[in-house]
Amino acid sequence: MGLPDYIGRYWAGAEVLYGAIIAMTFTSALREVPDFLDVAVTNIVWAALFCCIAWGIADGLFYVWERSYLVRQENRVIESSRSVSGRGTAVALLGEQLDDSVLRNLVPERRAAINDLVSRELADAAGRERVAPREAGTILLGTFLRSSVAGLVIVAPFFLVDDVDAALYALNTLGILLLFAVGYARSLDPGIAARAVGGLGAAMVGVVIAAITIALGG
Repeated sequence: MGLPDYIGRYWAGAEVLYGAIIAMTFTSALREVPDFLDVAVTNIVWAALFCCIAWGIADGLFYVWERSYLVRQENRVIESSRSVSGRGTAVALLGEQLDDSVLRNLVPERRAAINDLVSRELADAAGRERVAPREAGTILLGTFLRSSVAGLVIVAPFFLVDDVDAALYALNTLGILLLFAVGYARSLDPGIAARAVGGLGAAMVGVVIAAITIALGG
């Protein structure tokens, strides 16, 4: 199982978006740095990359923390479902989790009936004690790699091109293309046209961020 299996396709793709946006925002400051200040350029580029790495690790830890909380909630629901007196607690806890899903489109009475049915089915479930080490490791490694690789792709032009303006142009182009690819890949629609629209939407995020940072002096 990969990262999307644990945190969902949307948030797994978002890790790439975060890394790309962080790197693009950091390096936009180099528009005002003269070419001869190599030390400043190097420091900002490495700072952007290390920030992407730190973000990936921190985000992974938060996802593992969230998974641990959800496991505890699941166990509490299962335990409550095993007795008639605890059924009300189980239904209420299920409502907190399931009502924030597609079930919100049902009328309250139907949602309550579904929550009650689920709680009855969970009465015989075994549950689990904690998040498995493999699951935690997959989440941490997945967020780390997605954010770090995205950041590395974005800052790569600075390791290949000596001219700062040319590197920034290549960087922003790569960033927009990367955002398009992520938006295209994580689209839930099967059609190419619909996926392309999703990709364009994600790419526009990069364009808007680049425009804002430039307008603010970045």
